[in-house]
Amino acid sequence: MKLKINAKKLLITLGLFLSICAVWSQKAPMKYGKVDQADLEMKVYPADSSASAVLLCNYGYFDSNQLQFIHQMRFKILTEEGKNYLLNLTIPADEKTTVKGQTVNLENGVPVITKLSKDGIFIERVTRNNYRARVAMPNVKVGSVVDIEFYFKGLPAYWSFQQSIPVRWSELILEESTYFSFRKNFTGYTSLSEASNDRWVAKEVPAFKSEPYINNYENYLTRFIIELSSIHIPGYLYKDYATSWEAVAKTLRDDDDFGGQFSSINFSLNGIEKEIKNSSTTPEDRLSKAYDAIKKIKWNKEESIWATKTGLSYAYNKKIGNVADINLNLVLLLRKLGLDANPMVLSTRSNGILPPFSVSLDKLNYVLAYVVIGEKSYILDATDDNLPLGLLPKRAINGRGLVIKKEDIAWVDLTPQKKEKSVSIMNLTLTPDGTMKGKWTKSTYDYAALDQRKHYKTFNSEDEYLKSIETKHIGLSIDHYSLKGMDSIQQPLNEEFTIVLKNKVTKANNQFYINPNTFNQYVENPFKAQDRVYPVDFTTPIEETHIFMLDLPEGFTIDQLPKNMKVSLPDNTASFQMLSSATDNKIQVLFKLYINKAVFYQPEYQNLKAFFDELVKKQAEMLIIKKI
Repeated sequence: MKLKINAKKLLITLGLFLSICAVWSQKAPMKYGKVDQADLEMKVYPADSSASAVLLCNYGYFDSNQLQFIHQMRFKILTEEGKNYLLNLTIPADEKTTVKGQTVNLENGVPVITKLSKDGIFIERVTRNNYRARVAMPNVKVGSVVDIEFYFKGLPAYWSFQQSIPVRWSELILEESTYFSFRKNFTGYTSLSEASNDRWVAKEVPAFKSEPYINNYENYLTRFIIELSSIHIPGYLYKDYATSWEAVAKTLRDDDDFGGQFSSINFSLNGIEKEIKNSSTTPEDRLSKAYDAIKKIKWNKEESIWATKTGLSYAYNKKIGNVADINLNLVLLLRKLGLDANPMVLSTRSNGILPPFSVSLDKLNYVLAYVVIGEKSYILDATDDNLPLGLLPKRAINGRGLVIKKEDIAWVDLTPQKKEKSVSIMNLTLTPDGTMKGKWTKSTYDYAALDQRKHYKTFNSEDEYLKSIETKHIGLSIDHYSLKGMDSIQQPLNEEFTIVLKNKVTKANNQFYINPNTFNQYVENPFKAQDRVYPVDFTTPIEETHIFMLDLPEGFTIDQLPKNMKVSLPDNTASFQMLSSATDNKIQVLFKLYINKAVFYQPEYQNLKAFFDELVKKQAEMLIIKKI
């Protein structure tokens, strides 16, 4: 990701005062194209024998006199899997980025070089003036060494010392500039080997190992986040970008593709504005109808705080646009309807958490609508047909959002107020041969309903959906199915199945063993690491209820029920309970799981890990039926 739009234009302007050329004033730790024989012959990386690839050298140098950033990378491919790393590699760029690359292979002991052709370089426009490059390196094999070198004007948004593969050497040099200032904020858990005012080196950095329930892993990489603060050309120009969040807000208000959209002439919403006013009696009703009206604009999946050049009216009329086109249209319509509405900007989960102690315009990539009616506030995102009023998409649940008011700003916590809630009830009858038959009902609420609606719509037909469930649960046959609430997104989604279950009863002599949690069982603890420094992030609180009811046939009796148990974490941040009961020949087993907060931090990890150990053991307990 590159410096944002206006900053980039001013850097080019500044270039008029300077001599721009590609002369290096620092010696790099590697020379492009000159590969050591030992690296070509390497079969296994000594510091990590399991590595599929290794970044042998990652070198970045910002020349403040030339306003250029030069970047060199050298990779060693050790396994077939390691080739995938290069396939997913993206490079910060601009429309005139210079890229060159080569692949070196040993053939009969002799290095053979294959150059990267122009056809293998792809410059992609990410946002208005923001580009990235992808490269399709030629002749990449197990054993290849790959060199890539590129440069562009300005600064990168970040520098990662750590990657998802091991890094042998990573070095960054940032020369101070007379003409502009920038900040660099260090994040991560791996120490640097060398550090000075303008040079930083990390050696033998281990690969980042992702763990279950983690927010975007890039949040926890060892890296610098780099942010341009201001440009100052004495006697000519001073531009303040991100010295404060107020300065960021001013930049957004003044930008034609953000704040300028509210002052430009826009007649496209007049018709729907009049229609909503004539059919609504309360502010809440106007809010709901405006939300539904803007949802008719199809989201093109582009995340940006900047409206496209064609403007809000074009997006509304053509019924397609990026997230800013959609939600800035929503803010504009709500304002026309007399509501207190403002845009809220944030960073999505995939884009990383906003730095808590620093200012960052470049890190903002998403916009929502923030509305206040009386003492109640609403955060709205009209990009998803399945999203009910009052729920944020999971991609936007990421720390905090900045509300850009007409004259000031406000921070709003994005912690979800709703849960991922589900209720499953099985009411079955056991036959003497060990088959179970009956009804299975599932009700999902809030985030669980949102996920289930999206999941259902991925299938081409109801039959295809039911087949996927039968495939997932071996021995399950679905004889009948009904679905209620698919289009009533403010309500729960209810599903009812008539089922036959085979191969779910284990017979031993005259005893039948049945797991009452067979459809919702945690077979193993997801938290296997002894220690964990990264937060555990469930995204939303969770509430699961499972009720298993079983009628026994004549000639059978209960031998053993799962023991009643309740386990809770300190402050009741999580709990589960299992309650078993029996009346005559009818058995009921109730299981409830509560994860009452979304994020657990490092000091809480050991308790959480032990909690799931107990959960796994408890859900493995069997109901034992005996034949008389």
